[in-house]
Amino acid sequence: MDDLLYPKAIIKKINFIKNLALKNNYEKIIEPLDEILAFFNDIYDPVFKSDLVEFNIHNYKLEILAYYLSRFDHYDIFPSLNQNEAFEKISKLVNVQKSTLRILRDRYDSKTTKIKKKESPYLKIRKGINFPLSKKEEEIFNYYKNKKRVEILKDIIQIFKKNSV
Repeated sequence: MDDLLYPKAIIKKINFIKNLALKNNYEKIIEPLDEILAFFNDIYDPVFKSDLVEFNIHNYKLEILAYYLSRFDHYDIFPSLNQNEAFEKISKLVNVQKSTLRILRDRYDSKTTKIKKKESPYLKIRKGINFPLSKKEEEIFNYYKNKKRVEILKDIIQIFKKNSV
């Protein structure tokens, strides 16, 4: 079942079920399977449609913010607020649900633990969600993992300044 975490594995299994349904004349199953496959093909289509470009830019900015929050927490951004208050304020600034921001941050937690222990031992170490990072998350992680706090914070400030996340 672990391979079901990967969209390609899901698509492969759905195609297997579809072929099985075709062989055994289960037409009622084929239409919903085609709908599911179309959904996955639209999501993972490498050619971005023009109306999704803005959405992608928004997601990259959120991912950068999530990486920062995973590695350094919220203290530099809002030092006087507790974590819940900071997440509330940040989520309003970037126009996203607080829970969405937390989940995005949690995806990086298991990957930033080693970095965090080394450079920020006073910060709370969270387990996070131990899933493989997506290609976009991996790019962001690899780009920022060797950068210093101040360098990343400059990018975070730019994200907030533009107020167009």
